[in-house]
Parts: sequence; structure tokens; C-alpha cells
Amino acid sequence: MRKEILITNYYPIKLKEARELAGLTIEDVENEGVVEAEQLNLYETEKPIEPIDIFLLGHLLNLYEDKAIENGKEKLDISLTSDIMYPHPNGIKYQEEIVAHENYKGLPYERNGQGNINWMATIKTQQGQARMKFWEEKLKHFKLNAKSVMEAGFRQKVAFLNHPTKQHVCLYTGEILFIDYRYPAPSRVDLINKGYDEGFKYYELDILQMASLLYDVDECKLFCEVFNINIDFKSLPELIEHIQKNYIDKEKRGYVSPGVMSNSPDRLDGFHSYNSDVRDVCDTGRRKENLKRYTQDRRVYEKWSDGDWKMADRLYAEFVKHGVSPDHIGPMSLGFAHRPKFHPMTSGQNSSKGNRMTLNDVKVLIADEEKGDIVVSWHSRFIWDKLKHRVKVDEDALLLSSLMRKNLHHVLILLSIIYEKGYRKFLESYLNPKYSYYDYKFEGFDPSTGSYVNVIQKEVTGKNQQNNVERYFRIAFETLTEYIEASP
Repeated sequence: MRKEILITNYYPIKLKEARELAGLTIEDVENEGVVEAEQLNLYETEKPIEPIDIFLLGHLLNLYEDKAIENGKEKLDISLTSDIMYPHPNGIKYQEEIVAHENYKGLPYERNGQGNINWMATIKTQQGQARMKFWEEKLKHFKLNAKSVMEAGFRQKVAFLNHPTKQHVCLYTGEILFIDYRYPAPSRVDLINKGYDEGFKYYELDILQMASLLYDVDECKLFCEVFNINIDFKSLPELIEHIQKNYIDKEKRGYVSPGVMSNSPDRLDGFHSYNSDVRDVCDTGRRKENLKRYTQDRRVYEKWSDGDWKMADRLYAEFVKHGVSPDHIGPMSLGFAHRPKFHPMTSGQNSSKGNRMTLNDVKVLIADEEKGDIVVSWHSRFIWDKLKHRVKVDEDALLLSSLMRKNLHHVLILLSIIYEKGYRKFLESYLNPKYSYYDYKFEGFDPSTGSYVNVIQKEVTGKNQQNNVERYFRIAFETLTEYIEASP
């Protein structure tokens, strides 16, 4: 599961030009089920620039390239990172700090017409050869047992040892990741999510953080199965020490991945300009294949959630625009409604919390109910009402979270059986397509609290809204089909 990475360092006019070169209208793109027409129009508007998920940006370019060929146009010769995007300010700042650091003293570089550092120099160029001399000297400095830095594995080792902070800033997103092998491989994250019914995202938590979170669930029994850990440990610190020594330090590939891939001497600091979390979109050779299945957040449809999902989506976007991660106080994955109320968090805090509730969350939800809010979806109301007042400590909230996850799983199995028997019309009565016909703007939004002074509601009708309704039904019933197919 990819994390959302919103950027504003792209050219809206270039994005529009790419669509037009492919022979597509905004409505054509919406009909592909990728993005709403009104939202795409905002992405193509020069001022103010609308934040866009970098993976959506890559998926749009994929679509335009494919459709250009289908429409008999010339193959689009457009680079995402060179033509559509430009470097993030944090990425530029990182580069300046690197060339000014004493660890890189003597490493040659030049500046381009804009005054930015020419970060890349291939090994065949004169500057690339000069950089090779620098890295060969570093090999000697660190007293590594190799005749040349070009021996397998040594370019990465030298670049790692030479790096002053062991943290890399992505040139295109401005996000920071560690350069060592500490992030669970995406395939392992998928297995963890499936086994624990979690929603961990790639490259948000390192393996030590993940182990610390899951230790409270089952003392990491399933975690150890996924990562093939076969030791007897009596405490979390013992497990953490083992993972550090045998997975991170030994770079146990297939289980853990680096925050950025090594690439010396081509890149000045010895690492790719982009981090591993966006490698799928920034690496041209990987983008076409890995972004074919890009989808937007589908949870409100997949979980058959109650609540004004359109208003909630718009408020969610307001948080993200201000650089704040919105926390669902009651997660949809536990059966709660998708309602327009969130707690502001950092992305790290939100990811660490996952789909668990705390005692404070339960108190907030109960208080909101007393004010008249509908906090839980129809299918999970019984178990919530039965157990909510028994929660006295955080451990009780964690147990209730687990029970509600299992409850929703069984609810969806039951709905899939009803759907299989041919009662689709009956099931449609439990969905809420009406919210598609409204839009919202929030006045006086305060990102520190998530509150706002006033909300403006506007009724909207037309083809776009009807397309959204059709998509809503399609995804909801696709989820039930998946449950049918997964049944023994």
C-alpha cells in the first residue's frame, strides 16, 4: 500500500499540454475512472497550484502515453521528472548542504544556467572520471578490502560510510528517508497487512518501529513468521537487537530495503536523486508497469461506510493542503463512518497509530454521539454499542479495535453471500450515492486543531456526479465479488 505523497513542484500547463497532445478532453480522463473532471481542471490551473499525489501524476502520464498511440498520435516524448516536474526546494537545499560538507571536499561539480548543481555525471564523462578518483580515495580512507570501488557492493559501502547524516532528501518530493536497509520490503508489508489486518504503507515505518507496534498485539509471533525470524527472545529489546544486527546491518535483501538506492559515481552523493518510496514513478523504466493499477482512496466504498463521504473527502484534502495528516478518530476499517471530523497528526504519528483506537479516541467518539453525530456505520453499530462503555484503559480500546476489525470482515462476507444470491438492489439501499451531488468549501480552517469557522455547501449535478455514483457502486460491489472469490 503506497503512502500518499502530495507535491506542488510541477507545471500545471505542461500537464495540460500532455493531455491535449494525447487527444483527450478532461471528460475523457474522468471516464477512465482516474480522477474527477473538476479536480483535474484544478491540477491544470496555473495559480494557485493544486497539490497532487505524485503517483497520480505518474499514472496520468501513463494514461496519456497509451491514449496518444490509440488515437493515432505520435508517441509522447515527455519526461515526468524533467518536463512535468521540477526539483523540490528541500531537495535543492539538501544538495547544497552535501557539496558544502567536508566529507565531499574535493568532489568536482558544476552548476547549470539556473545556478543549481549538476548532480549527475556519468562515469564515461571527464567529470565522471574525476569523481571516480574521489571515490577510489574514499575506498582507501575507509580501509575496505577491495582493489577498486567498482568491485561488487563496494560503491554502496563507500557512499554509505561517507554520508554525514545517513538520511537522504528526495529531489522530487522533499521527503526524508534513511539510506540503510531498514524499511520492510513492500512484499513483506503486504503480508503484515494481510496477517494483522493493518494498513501499513510502504516506507512509512522502519522494521524496528513496526516490530515495536506489533509486539503489543501478539508479541510479534506473526511478524517473525513473515520475516523468517527463528530465535527465542524474552523481550522486545532482544528482538530489536536481533533485527538491527541480522537484518539492517547485514542488509538482508528480500526482507528489508534501503530508503534510497546507491548510484555512485553517477550521482554526487553516491545515491539516486529520488528515494525508494517514489522509485516506481521517478524511474522511467519502472513507471509504466508499476503504476498501471494506481487507484484513489477507495475505503469509503470498500467498507460500505456511512457518513457524508464527500464532505469528509473535502475536509481531508484541506488537512493535506496544510501539510497535516488527518486521523480518522474512528477508522473505517473498524466499521466507523467516514465523517468530516479528523484529528491533526504528523504522517509518522498517523502511520504508527494504524487502524487502532486509544481510550481517548473512544471517549471522543462517545462524546460526539451524545452531541447527535453518527460515528459508526450501520453494520458495526451493534458491537460498538455493546462494548464501548466497557473501555476503561488503552488495552481495552486495542481489544475493541481487534473485535471490530473481525466484525467488519464477517459483515462483508455476509454481504457477499447476499450479493451472490442476486439481491443487489436490496444491498444498494445501504449505500449513500446522494453525497456525490454536493461539494464543500471550508472557511477559516485551522490546521493545528482541524476546526473551521464555516462550511459552504453547493449542490452540483451533471455527468461528472453521475460518473462518481457509478464508480461508487462499482467499487462497492467489486469488494463483495472479491470476498466471494476468496471463499473456500
